[in-house]
Amino acid sequence: MWQVVVPALLLGRANLAAGQAPIEIPQQEVWAHRPSGVAWIRAPGAGISQSLLLRIEVEPNGAVTSVKVTEGRISYLFCRRNYRPGGNVPFPTVHDWASVKIALKRTVCLGACPAYDVEIDGNGDVLFTGISPALDERRHHISREALQGLVEVFRKANYFSLDREYRIGATDLPTCITSISIDGRSMPVTDYGGLQVGMPTSIRDVEDAIDEVAGTSDWLKPSR
Repeated sequence: MWQVVVPALLLGRANLAAGQAPIEIPQQEVWAHRPSGVAWIRAPGAGISQSLLLRIEVEPNGAVTSVKVTEGRISYLFCRRNYRPGGNVPFPTVHDWASVKIALKRTVCLGACPAYDVEIDGNGDVLFTGISPALDERRHHISREALQGLVEVFRKANYFSLDREYRIGATDLPTCITSISIDGRSMPVTDYGGLQVGMPTSIRDVEDAIDEVAGTSDWLKPSR
């Protein structure tokens, strides 16, 4: 299991060009602007815990103009967020709500992770199937407004433009698979420790939104 801690330093390039001293941002403030709670990434050959210090130059408008490694090995693997070989794929407009299908699947782990499936159709019918710790089946109904709100969470995540799988090299974690189908167009995303390999936090928002709208907390409380 390899971990890479990534501290960062932000410098004002405009100040450098003007011959002024660069503005150093305290590390505490830098970490406060992280896009997720992930404090490390995995990389091949990094050892148990290797640090990587970056010098990042940022324009006053927020545009990153330069990233340089000042300490540590540079041959680490970084994953670009929201990158997909096919480029940006527009989120489909719902023409037939009866065609909408949303699903969430959580699997067991090397621990006490509850496993279950959730299915929500375009009529608002919810089917919950418990797998572990106990087999169970529950049915529920949500309003069209709640369903539309859930689809909007997928839309905000730019769901159809994401990778289909974000998987870390481990064997003890639960897997979470979400999917949505609209007018015959389907897209699944597998999250297996995905935040450590560049998965956007918006996928966790999708997972949590399905649980919340479906009301799975009434039957069990997911743990991650």
